[in-house]
Amino acid sequence: MKVFAYSIYLLDPLFYAREGLSAAFAPPYLHATAINFAVTAILPPEITGLNPEDQSYVIGEHNGGRNTPRYKNSLASNKFYFTPALLASPLRYFPEWTKGENDGFTAQTKMGEVLKAEILNYLPPETEFKGFLISKEDIVFPNLIRLGTFRGKARLLLEELEIVKAVEKEQTASHPVDPLLSEVFRGIMVNMFPYPIVENATIKHGIEVRSKKERFTKIVALPDKWTTPKIEKVERGVRSLIL
Repeated sequence: MKVFAYSIYLLDPLFYAREGLSAAFAPPYLHATAINFAVTAILPPEITGLNPEDQSYVIGEHNGGRNTPRYKNSLASNKFYFTPALLASPLRYFPEWTKGENDGFTAQTKMGEVLKAEILNYLPPETEFKGFLISKEDIVFPNLIRLGTFRGKARLLLEELEIVKAVEKEQTASHPVDPLLSEVFRGIMVNMFPYPIVENATIKHGIEVRSKKERFTKIVALPDKWTTPKIEKVERGVRSLIL
């Protein structure tokens, strides 16, 4: 098992609704469903174990319809997991009239179905988000992914972290947590689509990690169905793990 700190830099404007469409603001978080399924959609089936047509991130009537959720939580693969991400740069928005067919941008009239336009508040390019990646295998992850309602491009950067120890008592996670995937004892609910996540979440199933580059120690929540890694030995400052 390896743990990485990840950064996502927006290359295109990003919009995803917290609730309705009209005058909506994209929230300052990235839901783990968006990140995990975006990465899974790019990786080949031999890595993910999923047929492309079965991936929830891919829109198509044959696999359930445009707005029909086809997942139980944010875990897209049993081989890796990206936690929800928190905004790491100043929060800025820019409003823009948007017209298109995506996610509710049509209206029924007497003349039939027509496109409609809404003012949406986008997060601008160069906005940065940060979170953590837990990977059970050595996987080459993509440098570019697509996010949001309009599948804007974003750059994905990784820094491998040193695993210090397993979490054995209640601690506050250093990232927002998916409560459908990891048990949360308390925290602050953040209302966003497709379902709320928890900020300042107290968890008891996770690992403590350390960055040599930025000199920080963080607590990363693990999916409850994953076995907590145990430290086997220390060799030249690097801890090897068993699952």
